[in-house]
Amino acid sequence: MVDLAKEAFNTQNFQLAAEIYERTIKENGPSLDLCMGLADSFACCGHFEKAFDAYASAFRLGNLSPSSLNRLVSALVNTVKKDNIATSANMSKSCMFTCTICRGLFNEPVTIPCGHTYCRKCFERDQSKTCRTCGTSHHFVRTSSFQSNVLLSRLIESWFPNESKASRLKAEGNKFFERRQFDKSIELYSLAIELSPHDHLLLSNRSHAYVSLDRFSEAMKDAEKVVELRPDWPKGYFRKGCAQFGMNLFEDAVVSLLQCLALDSEVQSAKDYLSKSLHKILSPFPNEDVKALALKNQFNPSLLTQLIRANFSSALLLPHITMDKLDQLKGIIDETLFSATNFVLGQTEVKPSFDKDEPSSLEQVPRGRDGNAETTPAQKCASEPSSRRESPVSFLRGARSRSQSPYSRNTDGSRKRTREPSTTQPPLSPQETPQKQQKAQELVPMDVSKALVNVDDFECSLCYRLMHEPVTTPCGHSFCRQCLDRCLDHQSNCPLCKGSLVEYLAERRQTRDESLENILKTYFPQEHEARKKIHEDELVELAKMGEDEKHHIPIFVCTLAFPGVTCPLHIFEPRYRLMVRQCMEAGTRQFGMCISMGDDQDDFSEYGCMLEIRDVQFFPDGRSLVDCIGGRRFKVLSRGHRDGYNTANVEFLRDVNVSENDVQAVNKLQEKTYREVKSWFDHLPGMQRNQISRHFGGFPACDSDYQGNPNSTAWLWKVLPILPLDPRIQLTMLAMTSYKERLEGILRVLEYIKRRRSF
Repeated sequence: MVDLAKEAFNTQNFQLAAEIYERTIKENGPSLDLCMGLADSFACCGHFEKAFDAYASAFRLGNLSPSSLNRLVSALVNTVKKDNIATSANMSKSCMFTCTICRGLFNEPVTIPCGHTYCRKCFERDQSKTCRTCGTSHHFVRTSSFQSNVLLSRLIESWFPNESKASRLKAEGNKFFERRQFDKSIELYSLAIELSPHDHLLLSNRSHAYVSLDRFSEAMKDAEKVVELRPDWPKGYFRKGCAQFGMNLFEDAVVSLLQCLALDSEVQSAKDYLSKSLHKILSPFPNEDVKALALKNQFNPSLLTQLIRANFSSALLLPHITMDKLDQLKGIIDETLFSATNFVLGQTEVKPSFDKDEPSSLEQVPRGRDGNAETTPAQKCASEPSSRRESPVSFLRGARSRSQSPYSRNTDGSRKRTREPSTTQPPLSPQETPQKQQKAQELVPMDVSKALVNVDDFECSLCYRLMHEPVTTPCGHSFCRQCLDRCLDHQSNCPLCKGSLVEYLAERRQTRDESLENILKTYFPQEHEARKKIHEDELVELAKMGEDEKHHIPIFVCTLAFPGVTCPLHIFEPRYRLMVRQCMEAGTRQFGMCISMGDDQDDFSEYGCMLEIRDVQFFPDGRSLVDCIGGRRFKVLSRGHRDGYNTANVEFLRDVNVSENDVQAVNKLQEKTYREVKSWFDHLPGMQRNQISRHFGGFPACDSDYQGNPNSTAWLWKVLPILPLDPRIQLTMLAMTSYKERLEGILRVLEYIKRRRSF
């Protein structure tokens, strides 16, 4: 029976496994293995009240380690975790100077290939190597090869001097902490907190140091402050749970650790402490009578027992449990999730704020009774490091913190449930976002002196204009994306430091630096829009090329192209790499092809053919293979230059319609020409014929619909490039606008070939 129960458990049929274990215990009596199997089965299928009873029985039958509760921990975590929390993706829109992992001011900011920026150490410590914002995996990215973002580092040092100094003190304190000199690290953390009193990272580190010295009450104060500042940061609840564990408040520790794991279910250290806390709770008291303990729990259940009975009595969390039941564990967890979500969503609208004594004219600052400006909780939420401002959640105003236990200690030391009437407004539902309730409020980023904000700091060193679509290279320098692409057409080195960008070029990264982009939009909205307008005008100008009957088009001087005939190109010259990229960005995907008529760069043929880009394949060194097909023919009216390549004003050509009197004669001429060309092709050597078929797709079928078609029949153009003709003759036929004359010319060429063969 036990083997059958284990098999059912391994196949995730937990309900069947629990029934088998219960039947076996009734028949053979309880044992440690049977009780643990029953407890794990109940936990995995969600019957937590029964699971705790079974675990308690197992603990009375033998000694168990905290690791034996791993299945209980996993079941609890899977029950409370949520996947719909608004996290880094929302926060990155407004937190321009904030790392979305540690939620603090950037420290050695590193911009990864997807365009998002993190603290160097935060990303290196993240085992998943996955961007928290966009979910892109970067398993093969060597962060050590990336240099710090130069522009962001300079801005943080200039705009936020106190916080930068506090960050340096924190780094020194971390070194002492690693040497286990906790007193010295606490001293440095305290100095840093004086400079930046609302930095949650400093408070978290000091709380950790206090725990290491068994100063749990002081650690608890810092941890509670961290949760108040950043209710969306899982580590704050973890620090609180560690302090509660040290104070022997194991039930409170379970609640705090579940809050942490509800926000991030992958925190392994929180799972370990949760196992230890549950182990302490379930371990029997040595001098306690078992029957007396059971009666005591029945009539005076503990905090955890009450929470489990109220919330985990069924296989799943009951959907009808409301948020008003703050004395229940499910309520605490859900409120924690809402708190984190609304805290992040509250940062999405950002307006720049400069001097503290100069409120923005776009907002109305409410005044208190003393005449001073009142700061709403939403306004305290900063776009930059929110650790500088107090950030209570707006819908918790006037109520106790949701991270606190719903039970309080009375003066006699006993634990009783407090049932005070609540004046708290119900939390926001998913349909009632903070934006809807705070339409009149404007969120402002951290105060920055207007004298420090200079648009020249964001000037591209290549085009000397405001950066547009900024990108950051692995060496840490930032440029306009288009400017860097043009520079990499000529060399694969950084324009500033000459560092190798071969890997960057090979990956063809097109992702913008989100932090710099958001800074430009927030602090320089007018300049950003003006620069965007200039870029759009340039694209419109490129898009107009070839749009009218007489217009300006880019010219590729290389070979002859024909309508409807494929023309693969190997692009390696910098000017033509730029030309192809501009055609793709503008959306035209077309350029003109002409042949050279001399040594001069401007000396190209008077006639040519448009090529349409069907596909582009890039090589790691920037070269590319471009798959093109011929389109309209044109006549060059005037010549010009743009960005190093040739351009021309052209007039597009089309064949004149055949008159009704000549239709019959042209049809006969077409049939004769097709037969002669087919006969010539069939008499070619087999190898030559196969090569032509592989390149052009075999001999074309005859299509007789030439009236109204600007290029007449397609078969004639597919035949023209395979005939052994001088390019000048082919160019002459390309320039013809009479279908009849073109057929006659082909016949004359075939007669000449026959005469040559006869000799």
